[in-house]
Amino acid sequence: MANYKLYGLTTDRMPPRVADYVGYKFPAMVEVPAGYGGDRGIRGGPAKVEEIFAGAFRELELCARRDACNAHFRALGAGLGLSDILGGWTLSFFAFAPQGAEGQWPESDAGLTLAQVVGTYKATSFAEIGVHITSLRSAEYLAGTILHELAHVAGAPGASAEDASQHAKGRLPAADVRRLHQAEKAVLTCGLRRQYKQNVIGALDRMSRGPGGGRPV
Repeated sequence: MANYKLYGLTTDRMPPRVADYVGYKFPAMVEVPAGYGGDRGIRGGPAKVEEIFAGAFRELELCARRDACNAHFRALGAGLGLSDILGGWTLSFFAFAPQGAEGQWPESDAGLTLAQVVGTYKATSFAEIGVHITSLRSAEYLAGTILHELAHVAGAPGASAEDASQHAKGRLPAADVRRLHQAEKAVLTCGLRRQYKQNVIGALDRMSRGPGGGRPV
């Protein structure tokens, strides 16, 4: 069973600062706007954040039963399967947003960083991950977002600022696109097909959107 903590709900561990984003406590409840209905939308009333995370981790536990999923994760560099991370790591999540926009749902998620691994400590099997509130639109959507980030914990490479710039212009070499797509490819390989975005590349410093659109990761 996964061991995870939510800042403001199940832990008081202060999050680090992330570039121009700031960490803050998760609210107890969210009300998802109509425009963020998600594949399994929870519109129609407030939803408990802890329940959304619980649903996401149920999805991830199912993913971790797939041999192909664990094989993809173990090939990313750190030798960790998804089952290894869920079964042996502590994951500390905190809400984050651009300064002054904490808790806000913008009209769209265009240009947003939806999640980011900000610390991976293999010696203690501990990782810190920031999550934008718009990723809480549904448990399945959150599962896809977390899965991508856990692929970075497992060693998936991230794009540099120059890589992201070249990708946005459609000029990133195909070999680099394939290399930097490994975190998002995990979403497909692990069975969350509806959350998979073909044009997304991963980034450890700042998440980016490719020329074909798709979820910033």
